[in-house]
Amino acid sequence: MYFKRTKFLIIGMSRSGRSACKLLLKRHAQICIFDENPSAEVVKAMNELSELGAAIVAKDVVRGTIESSDVIVLSPGVPIDSELPSYAIDRGKCVIGELELAYIVSRCPIIAVTGTNGKTTTCSLIYEILKKSELKCTLAGNVGTPFSSVVDDCDDHTLSVVEVSSFQLETTKRFAPHIACILNITPDHMNRHYNMENYTYLKSKLISNLSECEYAVLSADDEIVYKLGEQTKGKKVYFSVKKQTNGAYIADNNIFWRGKPVLPTGDLKLSGIHNLENVLAA
Repeated sequence: MYFKRTKFLIIGMSRSGRSACKLLLKRHAQICIFDENPSAEVVKAMNELSELGAAIVAKDVVRGTIESSDVIVLSPGVPIDSELPSYAIDRGKCVIGELELAYIVSRCPIIAVTGTNGKTTTCSLIYEILKKSELKCTLAGNVGTPFSSVVDDCDDHTLSVVEVSSFQLETTKRFAPHIACILNITPDHMNRHYNMENYTYLKSKLISNLSECEYAVLSADDEIVYKLGEQTKGKKVYFSVKKQTNGAYIADNNIFWRGKPVLPTGDLKLSGIHNLENVLAA
């Protein structure tokens, strides 16, 4: 993407939207910013971004700005089927999210984790494992730090652990982490995603672009997640608390990794079956 010759409109000036704006400002892109219901904090942040070169768009001209823009960047809190994104899509505009934008400029290998439950815990575990291994790494995404705010600090030797929500997956197109993990899928956010079919499809997008040299880490115990493995070209590695797998599993009160014992389950500081699943995924 040739940023200097591309006009962007960022819709939703949450933390992710502001981070996306700063990322684009560094690349000297033409940027307009808009928030339909800005808080006092957001108004202050938008004014600061305006001083750096972004143009604040008023509500009565935002549709015209969409028509004159090349790329629309949505914050995760803005549903892709809401009024303004729908207007942009109807006019053939490229609509992406902050995560996709960060991915476009990234150079680092990405370890991405999604699931209805356990995302933050699993990402934190992976991050701590990498740090203990003295590997250069960063933790970002839905965990609280937008990926776009750290991506410029991540070179090709940095392992970026990124928590990914279904809201973020709505606006991914090419996003393909080196390792993609889906923990579990149970009904959630139905007020936004409408039904389980849509929700499951969004979660599956995390592994849909993987190539044969990338990895899909999947639960063998969650029927929906297990079936999603049929949809990816990535190398599938399964984890389970119930049976032996080609990855991590439990047997004789021990955690095993590919047939070799790693540590007794009694040594874990995290309690509960859900945390055991998170540990296996990590």
